[in-house]
Amino acid sequence: MGTVGLVAKPLCFIIMPFGKKPDTNGHFIDFDYIYNEFIKKVIEACGLSPIRADQEMIGGIIQKPMYERLVLCDYAIADLTTGNPNVFYELGVRFTAKPYTTFSIYESQSKPPFDLNDVRCFPYSLADGKIADLDNSISKLSGFINGVKAQKGTDSPVYQLLGDISFSHNLPHEKLELLRSEADFNAALSGCLDAILKSAGTPDQKGTAISELSNGLGDKDNWDVSVCIEILLAHRSAESYTEMTRFIETLPAFLKNSTLMREQYGFALNRTGRRDEAVHILQQVIAEKGANSETCGLLGRVYKDKYNEAKTVNPLRAAGFLDRAIDSYLDGYKADMRDFYPGINAATLLYIKKDPAAADLAKVVEFSVHSHLDRKSNRVASTGGGNYDDYWPYATLLELAVIQQDTGKAIKCLSAVLAIPAERWQLKTTADNLNLLAGETGWVKELATELLA
Repeated sequence: MGTVGLVAKPLCFIIMPFGKKPDTNGHFIDFDYIYNEFIKKVIEACGLSPIRADQEMIGGIIQKPMYERLVLCDYAIADLTTGNPNVFYELGVRFTAKPYTTFSIYESQSKPPFDLNDVRCFPYSLADGKIADLDNSISKLSGFINGVKAQKGTDSPVYQLLGDISFSHNLPHEKLELLRSEADFNAALSGCLDAILKSAGTPDQKGTAISELSNGLGDKDNWDVSVCIEILLAHRSAESYTEMTRFIETLPAFLKNSTLMREQYGFALNRTGRRDEAVHILQQVIAEKGANSETCGLLGRVYKDKYNEAKTVNPLRAAGFLDRAIDSYLDGYKADMRDFYPGINAATLLYIKKDPAAADLAKVVEFSVHSHLDRKSNRVASTGGGNYDDYWPYATLLELAVIQQDTGKAIKCLSAVLAIPAERWQLKTTADNLNLLAGETGWVKELATELLA
C-alpha cells in the first residue's frame, strides 16, 4: 500500500474510564459521551490521532500494550474525575516516561482525591449530564494543547521537581508505527460496523455480516481489546445474539474469562434461549465477585424469562422462577440503590405476584430515579445525541406510573420515552414489562403497542 499523500499524525493516548461511572461525589457520568463529544473532537482539532485506554473494560489489568502506549505516544490526556486508581497509576508512569505533552482534565464539581497542586489540570463542567458550553470548552482545551505542542515546556512534576533526570527505552521504532496503524485501523473498523448496523436487513443478516468482517481480522490472540469490544457491541446493537455467543466463545481465555465478557455471554445466551447455561455463567460471576447491580440484574432477567415460559404450562414451576427473579433483582438493587434498573424489575414482579410490598418498593425506586434526575439538573427532556443511558430513567418512570395505576402520569411518561433515542432491544424490554403489568388492563397494552409502533 502506498503512502503518498498520507500524513503521520502524532498519537494521543487517552487514559479514562469507559461507560457510566460515579465521580468522587457519587454522581454518575457518561464517559463514553465525554470521550466522543469532547476529548476526541479536541484531539482531532489539534491534528492528533486518538488511542483510548481499554484495559478498564476487562477489569483494570495493566498489560504490556498499555505500558508501550504510555511510553511511545507523543501526547496523553488523563481524565481524573473519578479518582480511579488505575488512571492515577498510568498517569504516574506517563509522568516518568515523558517530561511534557501530558494533559490532565477533570469535571469541575469532582475534585481529584490527591494533591495535584504541581499538575496543571483543565476543568470542564457538566450540566444535565452534558458538557456545558461545549464548543467553547473544545476551543479552550484545543488552544491549550496547541500551545504546548508549539513550546513543549516541561509539565511532568517528576521532571519539574527532580531536575536532571532522563528516561530511555529500547522499544523499536516499528512499535510506534504499529500504534499508528492500529489507530487508523480502529477508525476504519468503526466505520464498517456502523455501515452494517445502518444497512437494511434482518438481525441474522447483520450478524452474519459482522461475523464475516471479524473473521477477516486475523488471529484473535493478536487483537487489541478495543477491537473485541467494538465487535461485541455491534452484535448486541444488531440483536444478532447467536452470532454474539459464537463470537465470545472464540475469544482468547484472558478476554473470555473477564467479568465483562462473562456477563455479556450470559446476556446473549439468555436471548438465544439457552437459559440454564446463562444462569450457570452469571451465578459463577456472583460467587466470585459478589452481588452487584449489573450481574444480578442480568440473572434476574433470565429467571423472569423462565417464569414467562412456564406460567401457562406449569404454574407451580413458574412461581419458583418468579421468586428467584425477584430475589436476584432485589440483591442487585440492594448492592447499589443508585442503579434503579434491578429495583424497577423487582417492583414489577412483586406487582405481578400481587405482593403488597410492590407499592412500597415502587416508592423507593421512584425516589432513586428522581435522585438520578436531580443530579442531572432535574431536566426531564430528551437530550438527543444517541445517549442511550438517557432512556432508562424515563422508561422506569413509565413502568412505575403503571404500577401506581396512574393513567395520566403514564401517558406523560410515554411521551418522554418516545422523544429519547433508543435501541430496539430497549423498547422491546419496556414493552415486555408493560405487557407483564397489563393483565387484563387494556390501556396498558395500548402503551406497549405504541412503544413499538
